[in-house]
Amino acid sequence: MTITETATPAARPRSPRPASRGASGWLHLCNGLDPRRDGGMVPSILGMTGALVGRGTRVEIVTPTPSRTDAFTLPEGLTLRGPEADLVSAVKGAEVVHMHGLWQGHTRRGASAARRAGVPYLIAAHGMAEPWALRHKALKKKVYTALVEGPNLRGASCLHALSRPEVGHLRAIAPDATVCFVPNGVDLAPFDRLSPRSELEAEHPELQGKFLLLFLGRLHAKKGLDLLAGAMGVLSKSRPDLHVLLAGHDDGALGPFLGRMREQGLADRVTRLGHVSGESARRAWGAADAFALPSYSEGFSMAILEALASRLPTLITTACHFPELAGAGGGSSSSRTRPG
Repeated sequence: MTITETATPAARPRSPRPASRGASGWLHLCNGLDPRRDGGMVPSILGMTGALVGRGTRVEIVTPTPSRTDAFTLPEGLTLRGPEADLVSAVKGAEVVHMHGLWQGHTRRGASAARRAGVPYLIAAHGMAEPWALRHKALKKKVYTALVEGPNLRGASCLHALSRPEVGHLRAIAPDATVCFVPNGVDLAPFDRLSPRSELEAEHPELQGKFLLLFLGRLHAKKGLDLLAGAMGVLSKSRPDLHVLLAGHDDGALGPFLGRMREQGLADRVTRLGHVSGESARRAWGAADAFALPSYSEGFSMAILEALASRLPTLITTACHFPELAGAGGGSSSSRTRPG
């Protein structure tokens, strides 16, 4: 993970604030580490904090909700504390606080506590300041931004953008903010020797002889599964071997997707794997012939990075904010947006 650039406005410079007396280490606040619910944010946070620990930094993660520790491996040396932790006390005792996500209680409480204690803090929106995301429950977010999230962002020592467009999205809310562009990274080692396709075919014989187009992520409306279903309707006649491998926890979009596929007579062109992680994810990556993420809104997708680490041809939309992929000839992108 490399700091690519820092975007600093021409407005007044932000003076560094002294850390709390007796402060020690780098504190990360997030809602929780639950891959089913939080998707790519979990490997993003664990990757960043694990890299910091690897550099000898004292790092702690505090969450107000329980984490599914059975679903991931905590990097050695990283401390994770859950709902029993006193969030305010943890903030006061930190040298730097790094908050992940918007519109949630941990940023509201954490930013307020940091300002009162004089502790510098950063906020990473993880795509939650995207135009699509702001249109979702727009009225509530406008009110919340005016009363809570706007002051939180404007009071930060630095805002953490995962993509270049996100720099502008954050500036739209906090025009005078210092914004640092630090994209997600991925550990290549787990993708060096992926599981053979035969392992997944043994469980799902219908996959034999098929060209497997993998979708891996939360099954949410923003992920563009309606676009995937439409594309399958167009391609199915010329590619009778094309088959969708659907991996992810249902977040409301599974029913509409399967309904659309049935309407097109393509119900037998889908194999559902449910939520995958660890070895089950490695089997999905190893079996796939290509990867698709036709998303309407992304921060900086960990699934795309993992697809590239798996050396898969990758189809994405421009909303995934990865123009380098098309430029390098590693995939293709579309600028299609939702009708209406």
